[in-house]
Amino acid sequence: MEGFRYFTDTTSQNPIPHDQSLEAAFSRLNVSSFNQPPPFSGADYSSGSAPKYPSRRNELMPGGFDGGDFGHLGLEDCWVGSDTDHGLGGFGSSLHKPSDWSQEPLNSLSVADLRGKIASLSMDQYGCRFFQRAMEDEPKEFTDMIFEEVVDHVAHLILDPYGNYVVQKLVEVCSEEQRTQILLRWTKNPFHFITLCLHSRGTRSVLKLLKKITTREQISVFVSALSCGAVDLSMNINGQHIMEYCLKNFSDEHKRCLLNVVIDNCIGIAKDKVGCCVLQQCVDYCYGETKGRLIAAIIEDALILAQDRYGNYVLQHLLGLRAPQVTSNLLRQFQGNYMFLSCSKYGSNVVEKCLLESGEEQSAEIIRELCRSPNLSMLLMHPFGNYVFQTALSVSKGLTHKFLLSLVQHYTPALLSNQYGKRVLAWRERNLRRM
Repeated sequence: MEGFRYFTDTTSQNPIPHDQSLEAAFSRLNVSSFNQPPPFSGADYSSGSAPKYPSRRNELMPGGFDGGDFGHLGLEDCWVGSDTDHGLGGFGSSLHKPSDWSQEPLNSLSVADLRGKIASLSMDQYGCRFFQRAMEDEPKEFTDMIFEEVVDHVAHLILDPYGNYVVQKLVEVCSEEQRTQILLRWTKNPFHFITLCLHSRGTRSVLKLLKKITTREQISVFVSALSCGAVDLSMNINGQHIMEYCLKNFSDEHKRCLLNVVIDNCIGIAKDKVGCCVLQQCVDYCYGETKGRLIAAIIEDALILAQDRYGNYVLQHLLGLRAPQVTSNLLRQFQGNYMFLSCSKYGSNVVEKCLLESGEEQSAEIIRELCRSPNLSMLLMHPFGNYVFQTALSVSKGLTHKFLLSLVQHYTPALLSNQYGKRVLAWRERNLRRM
C-alpha cells in the first residue's frame, strides 16, 4: 500500500531510498517507546461523589511543587505535566516528545507504518499535522488506528501544544462509540478532568467534545464529572467557557446539578472578576424553581454585593431584568441604607440603577429616604454621591423634582467651589436649556 504523503513541497527534501528498512527510518525519527502511565495514587472516587476540587497550589501539593508549569496563564489552578510524574495521576507520563529529526521520514510512510509510535509522534509539529490530515483524507481504518493508540493518553495529549490538535481532530471524526470511550476516560477521575478543563488547551479539546456529544447518557456523564469543580470553573478564565456552553446548550434537567453548586456558592462567585459574568449567565439561562432559588440567594446578601467591585454588576443585572418581584425584593434589602450606598464607589452605581429601573413610586420612595437624611447636602458634593443626585433629578417628578432643584439653588455658592458640585450645576444648566 502506498504510504500517505502530507508534505507536498519536496524540493529541499531527500526521500528515503527504497532499500532502506522501516527500522532504519524509525531510528532517524528517534521516537521513544510509550509505557503505560502510573496509576493515580490520590483520593479514591469509587465510593461516590468527588470532593471539591482544590484551587490553590498548596492544596494540590502540600509538600511543594518543583516541576511543571502551574502559572503560565497567571492561574494557580491549572498546570502542564512534565516528563516526571508528581503523584498527580499520570499527567506527567512516560510519553516523550521526539527530538532531533525532520519531517523527511514521514513523506514515505503511512499511518500503518507508524503503529506503536502514534501517541509520541502526535506531540511533534510534523506528526501532529500528519495525523490530522490522515484523519481527514484517508480511509476510516487509519482513524481507528490512531484512536487505538491515542485513546489511553488523551489526558496527557490535550495539554501538549501539538498533541491537543490531534485529540480535537480525533473527537471530530471518530465514531459515536469511540467518542463515548474518550469521554469516559476523561471523566473517570473528576479531579483530573477539572484540571484539564482549567487549562487553555484542555478547554479547547473539551469544548470540541461538548459540541459532539448528543446522547442523554453522554451529557449525564459529563455534567456529573463537571459538577464537583463548578465553582472553580466559574471563576477561571478558561473554565468559564465550558460553564457557559453547558448553560446555553444543555436542558434544565442536565444543568440543574451545576446550578445547585453555583447557588450554594453564589456570593463567592459573584465577588470574582470572571465569576460575576458567569453568574449573570446562570441567571439568564436557568428557569423555574432553580432560577428563583438562585435569585433569592443573591438578594439575601445584596447589601454586601452592592459594595463589591464585581458583585455590584450582578445586582445591576438583576435590576435590568425589570421583574417587579425581583426589583421589590432588592429595594427592600437596601431600605435604610441608600445614603450609605450612594457614598460608596460601587454602591452608588447600584443606587443609580435602582432609580432608573424601578417604577415611579419606588424611585420616589428612594429619593424621599435620601431627602430625609441629614447628610443630603453632602451628597451634592460627594465624589460618588453627586452622580446619584443627578440621576435622582432626572427621574423625579412633581414636588419631589422641585424640592431637589431648590436644594441645588440653595447650595449653589458652595457647589461653585467644589469640583463635584460643579457637575450637579452643569446638569441643571443643560436641562434648563432644553426646557
